[in-house]
Amino acid sequence: MAHTVDSIPIKGLRKPHLRQLVSYIRERDIEGWYYGNKEQFEARHKDLLELAKVLEDIVNDKNAKLR
Repeated sequence: MAHTVDSIPIKGLRKPHLRQLVSYIRERDIEGWYYGNKEQFEARHKDLLELAKVLEDIVNDKNAKLR
């Protein structure tokens, strides 16, 4: 069964959840591991690092509120 995803809900997540996700994304750069096709993995990881930057900006913004 295939699923079509228009968005991914983050309801219930708090800033510590986002901080932890950023840590997971950045951990790969420290460990140096990958799986599957390396070029495709690196391209996806680049996208995830951009997401990590956005999440980190939200986490570090004391005025940002998650609803």
